[in-house]
Amino acid sequence: MKVQTTIFLLSFPILISQYLVMSQPKIPYPPCDICSCTGNECQLPGDPYPYEWPELVAMEIMHAKYIIEHTNLRVTCVVLNSQCVKISNTCCNRVWLCPDKHGFAKYLPKVG
Repeated sequence: MKVQTTIFLLSFPILISQYLVMSQPKIPYPPCDICSCTGNECQLPGDPYPYEWPELVAMEIMHAKYIIEHTNLRVTCVVLNSQCVKISNTCCNRVWLCPDKHGFAKYLPKVG
């Protein structure tokens, strides 16, 4: 019994630290992972994640954001304002979503 208690007490901090990491919210706007490609050009052979979402053009913007972030866990989707102004660098971990005046995706969502 003493050995089991000792093992539990020693593993408890590890369990707590893993819980804290898993329970942290996704960073809303992570630092840019600069690259020189956009869309499917960024996809390496064997990579299972999509890098372009043509089926999301004209879809409600927040629903499109949800689909993108759940089909490619490496990216964060950033919803822009109606003027679609974005930073000029190309980030392999971001997808810019540009809404039309009705709140639907105006352009092809793609990595970069």
